[in-house]
Amino acid sequence: MILYPEETSWNTLRFDKRNYTIQKAKEQQKEIIKKIPEQYVFIDDRCFKNAGRIKEVILSPQCKIIGKQAFESCQFRKGIDFPATLIEIKKRAFAENHSLRQAIFPPSVKRIGAQCYRECNNLRVAKFEKNSNCTVIQEGVFDSCVKLNDVVLPEKTKEIGRCAFYRCKELKKITFPNTLRKIGDEAFYFCGFEELHLPDKLEEIGDSAFFRCNSLKYVFIPKSVKSIGRWVFHGCSKLEYLEIHHDPEYIGPWIVNKSCTIRCYKGSKMDHYCDEFELKREYISAKSIIDK
Repeated sequence: MILYPEETSWNTLRFDKRNYTIQKAKEQQKEIIKKIPEQYVFIDDRCFKNAGRIKEVILSPQCKIIGKQAFESCQFRKGIDFPATLIEIKKRAFAENHSLRQAIFPPSVKRIGAQCYRECNNLRVAKFEKNSNCTVIQEGVFDSCVKLNDVVLPEKTKEIGRCAFYRCKELKKITFPNTLRKIGDEAFYFCGFEELHLPDKLEEIGDSAFFRCNSLKYVFIPKSVKSIGRWVFHGCSKLEYLEIHHDPEYIGPWIVNKSCTIRCYKGSKMDHYCDEFELKREYISAKSIIDK
């Protein structure tokens, strides 16, 4: 995917004179507040990795790319103001920042790499600003952000990757955009959802996507969903009802606990599924659908 007109491979760009390198970072290693000079457009891979002394960084207003692990294990006390020019934040760029509390992404950002904020265990807020160009939440981006409780997804999100919000225990509510087509394996494993509203155009829910979301009580699966992975809502100990009004093409084993009741049509694929796995069910009527 081409992110910007002059894009070449990252390995080539790392030799560009506009790349802020590890060597340049070492020249300022005693500074607590790092200010990247305006002429630098890229932050190199591992540029400030493990620089625990740094408490704040001020990016160049022209910054376009933040490299892999660029700020991993730094301990920023405040969020970073990303410039309106920023296009990509690469893999694990801010992972294990245990003091970081928020991340606000400008509309220009098109890609955030895998595990970018993994184990930022004080991160509370992650918001994509209006008209965001980001369409995929990559694998493990907010994995184990155990205090994350305020998330605003991009308006054009098409896919939420594997383990994207794994073990975000304080995340009790999220609004999915209507553009969402796929929720990956374990995407919301052990989250704190008290309610869940899946969008009408969703097509695929991966294995264990909502495993052990222990506060959920009711879920309705929209008719657009073609594939429901195994153990999707398994371990959701308070889930009372899972309602499905259609026959998905694929339904994995043990999508719910035996304590959950499945609401479905008599004679449907879900009805036979309940027979196979000895699950409780309630049959829905035309009247109940009209009432909805």
